[in-house]
Amino acid sequence: MKRLELSKNKTFWSKVIAFIVIALPSNVFAQRNLPLDAIPKPDPSEQISTFILDEGLEINLFASDPMIAKPISMNWDENGRLWVVSSRLYPHIKPGQRSDDKVVVLEDLDGDGVADKSTDFAKDLLIPTGIMPGDGGVYVANSTEILFLRDLDGDLKEDERRVVLSGFGTEDTHHIIHAFRGGPDGMMYFNQSIYIHSHVETPHGVRRLLAGGIWHYRAETGELEVFARGFVNSWGHIFDRYGQSFATDGAYGEGINYVFPGSVFVTAHNTKRIMRGLNPGQPKQCGLELVNSSHFPDEWQGNLITNDFRGHRVNRFVISESGSGYVSRQAPDLIRTTHKAFRPIDVKVGPDGALYIADWYNPIIQHGEVDFRDPRRDHVHGRIWRVTYKGRDLSKKPKLINQEVRAIVNQLKSPDSYTRHFAKRNLRLKKKSEVISELKLLEESEGITEEDRLEILWANQAVNNLAEPLLRKLLVSKDHRVRAAAVRILYHWSNRVDDCMEVLAEAVIDEHPRVRLEAISALRQVGTVQSFRSILKAFTKDIDTNIDFALWLSAREMESVWLPALEKGELSFGGNISALEFILKAAEKPAALKLLSSSLASRDIPSEGFRELVSLFADIGKAEDLDLLLSSAFLKERDNPDRDFVFKELIRANQQRQIKPRETRKSDLLKLLRSGSSVVAELCGSWKVVEARQEIIEWLKMDEKVEVAASSLSSMADDESKQALMNLAEDEKRMIHSRAAAVGALAKLDPVNASELAAQVLVKAETARSAELIFEMFLAKEKASKYLAAEISGKKINSEIAAAGVRKSLASGGDTSQLVEALSKAGSLQPIVNRLSDERMKSLISEVKSKGDAVRGESVYRKSQLLCQACHAIGGGGGLIGPDLVSIGSSAPVDYIIDSLLEPAKKIKEGYHTTVVTTKKGDLITGGLIRETNREIVLRMADGNERKIVTTAIKKKVISPISLMPPGLTASLRKDEFIDLIRFLSSLGKEGNFKVPSGRYVRRWRILPTNGKAGNLIRTKGIQYTMNGKNDLPWKAAYSQVNAELPIEEIGINNGFNNKLSAAKFEISVSVPGKIGLRIDDTKGLQVIVSGKMIEASVESVFNLGKGIHNIIFITDRAVRESNLKVQLFDVDGSSGRASLIGGP
Repeated sequence: MKRLELSKNKTFWSKVIAFIVIALPSNVFAQRNLPLDAIPKPDPSEQISTFILDEGLEINLFASDPMIAKPISMNWDENGRLWVVSSRLYPHIKPGQRSDDKVVVLEDLDGDGVADKSTDFAKDLLIPTGIMPGDGGVYVANSTEILFLRDLDGDLKEDERRVVLSGFGTEDTHHIIHAFRGGPDGMMYFNQSIYIHSHVETPHGVRRLLAGGIWHYRAETGELEVFARGFVNSWGHIFDRYGQSFATDGAYGEGINYVFPGSVFVTAHNTKRIMRGLNPGQPKQCGLELVNSSHFPDEWQGNLITNDFRGHRVNRFVISESGSGYVSRQAPDLIRTTHKAFRPIDVKVGPDGALYIADWYNPIIQHGEVDFRDPRRDHVHGRIWRVTYKGRDLSKKPKLINQEVRAIVNQLKSPDSYTRHFAKRNLRLKKKSEVISELKLLEESEGITEEDRLEILWANQAVNNLAEPLLRKLLVSKDHRVRAAAVRILYHWSNRVDDCMEVLAEAVIDEHPRVRLEAISALRQVGTVQSFRSILKAFTKDIDTNIDFALWLSAREMESVWLPALEKGELSFGGNISALEFILKAAEKPAALKLLSSSLASRDIPSEGFRELVSLFADIGKAEDLDLLLSSAFLKERDNPDRDFVFKELIRANQQRQIKPRETRKSDLLKLLRSGSSVVAELCGSWKVVEARQEIIEWLKMDEKVEVAASSLSSMADDESKQALMNLAEDEKRMIHSRAAAVGALAKLDPVNASELAAQVLVKAETARSAELIFEMFLAKEKASKYLAAEISGKKINSEIAAAGVRKSLASGGDTSQLVEALSKAGSLQPIVNRLSDERMKSLISEVKSKGDAVRGESVYRKSQLLCQACHAIGGGGGLIGPDLVSIGSSAPVDYIIDSLLEPAKKIKEGYHTTVVTTKKGDLITGGLIRETNREIVLRMADGNERKIVTTAIKKKVISPISLMPPGLTASLRKDEFIDLIRFLSSLGKEGNFKVPSGRYVRRWRILPTNGKAGNLIRTKGIQYTMNGKNDLPWKAAYSQVNAELPIEEIGINNGFNNKLSAAKFEISVSVPGKIGLRIDDTKGLQVIVSGKMIEASVESVFNLGKGIHNIIFITDRAVRESNLKVQLFDVDGSSGRASLIGGP
């Protein structure tokens, strides 16, 4: 097979591709002069002709350039005018360039659904990203500040500009404050994103938000507070009919997120625990609107509309209640298209009840990953589209301007959210006493519903009036949604209700969990011992995921209040030991460990809870606490995996905190060591149990045990251990892999002297696999790579081994330039051009389009040696080291995809940068940062596992410009395979066969290997052994294809099943117990094991499941079944049961 050539006599895929970024000059990434013929014509009529609409919908162009250019965000006013912030400067202002971005006002003067007039209200702005008319002017996000602009003479031009708030971070132009949204309570809510650090001075003190989150601001009092924390880049936030919040994230794939006061999400600063989204595996989504419009049919009411801007789609989600929160189901898309420049980023319901969609219009949508100066970036065009429902009357535009207070108050009964919202906003401009009087009259009038009363209560709150009698009525409403909304007011105004504590004490044991959730949040806000006593009452009721989080957060944030009271005996738990255990674990204080010690020995504690407790003891426990921890490992009831977890955590405690139990139970450890326990060998080395040394030295003679033995002896670090390692390293009769293990172990002790032995072994080695341990160990020690480089200098090394060493060096995140240079010379690696020429890139792109096969490319992607699935998910199933690729094809140009495979470090996705930690012992630890608190940081390592490092062990932490994806992973591919792989990746997310289907399909599987331990266990113990959830079968990860099918040929026929059967399983998390449905495409030859019982599968199988995580196991008779597995989770009609699929690696 002919290979793709870079130049004459050079193959495109060389083993030296790792050398691709060595010593690159600063201008190496100058923009490529690629043809622009792939950019579609900016003709709205051509664009609209490509739109595919959901049944019943129609679309028209409301406004386009030159009337509007580059719309970023938009909001309506009470006049029915659409206010838009527009930026031609984005993503950055050039040196010497004038900041001339605008606020534009669009008006439909004749009501035909098309804008007739465009007015530049304000100019001279710098990348404005949020806008909200109100309070007699308009609020605008202008980089680091919020401006309030006013028109004083009615000409729709800015006359007055005032800075309302300043001090917001400006680290990244698409993360600065944005998504302005008026709340039902009269406040303004807005977002910021992951890289922003804000320190804002207010009349009530400095308010800070580090990284992402949602703020709320009350203009009349100047109060600014954080409502929720986290998200990567959330550009969508909306309230439902009852004041509950939902958000989307434009850079993280979990769809709709339910947000409540204090909730914390991915990437939040200094937090150990986060909430998850409702639609794992969804594409990134921008903007969010809720349909509450009489123009749309009943089945659309309450639906959420958002934008998959990468995939050129507008999405719809159906929300339903589940416990204290919600579940979200994706409905058919409103709009989908193949038009490359359609980039919907904002959506709002207009005064006529129609949906208006802001189209950024750009073939380039990525921010940091795509060159700022890429000539394909569009700085001129933009559209606003209008979506209506065929055959239905439009909503009647309300009259709110120059109206009497009574007329405006009556609009609170409108079925349209637009009308109700602007009625409340307009009342803020009226005389407060008159507003309160008219609201009281409306409340007492006939035909008022609970929803009307809630609007009246919010209108009072909007004008800063408590309306306590009405509040008390709604606190005992028959509708739990209204009660929850009323409790939310106490979250903000607890100090204004005299008996607030008594009211919340009742709400926290309300029959509905959402009311309890709101009460916990409000009580946490009060922050007293009395309020914490009330919070503890929640433990007497069912606890779901949201309430569990709220309780955990309360225990953490109120620790300074309740822990002293507990120590003084002033806080009683009424015999509720589980509640006591919960808050003590949440507090993570050494003083709490004594009270938790009995839980370690409990037979009833589940494995997950036990491991959480073990980690807590390992993190903060004193030596006497670790005595208890070690004893817990030897309980007869303790399963081997849990016992080994205890040992691993004890190793970590000793490595990072230099602490171990006072009594190490050497005799017990030696018994386990003699039985072959590798983790015990590691523990004996860490604790320097010299009595175990000889046994471990004997393990050096066994090639299958040599790695763990060498590691253990290097930890023991006495003279006899070092000599044993030296003997092995010098023994030329032993396998190179075994010698490499010894050399690597010595590198941890004495990298200077070990480097000489390492060079000797590398010269003798013939395969990269046999020598990789040497590179790993030398790269994991500070400065060690330089010693190795010096020893390698002047020697000759197998080119494959040298190339492997270069790849590992470049992916390590540290300064390894000397080692890379030495390996390149030793392996005779000739530097190739660091990138494809313009002509070669054009040719390759052409071949991808003309010859590439996405179906074959998916098979290439799934090859285990490429590690694609180990690092990346598609639609939620797969690794978490890199970003989900669900829509990479619709968001990244083909040349950028090619570059990312050749030069992974060239552009790194936000949130996936490499963190390099140097410990005080000189160890180098490289991974992706998952979370960071004042006590620890957690990294995701290249193998997908998490590694926790306590801050007291850290010497230095830096963000590396190097990607965790090593260069050269695709070096083994033929030219046609590479072209197919690019075709597959460039098809992901586009309309067609490689768009992830919207249903809740199983994407993360576990399958049994075809032989080895799994086969032996099943052969000896029978098929029933798979039914035991606590067995030690070696399930391995597998993932569905884009079309949600798990290829049957990838599920090996297990030899323990008489060569006839295959086994695969997945997990579901049940949040509300009840009937849960699974839709199976083909049930031929299929049996299902649920809760330890085997049943025959049916096309729609329904199971009655309790709360918690359940394994669903499929046993497949391969003698009769040839089709793939495809399984969809669905809600059973009439059942309260709610479940979600567990995704990830």
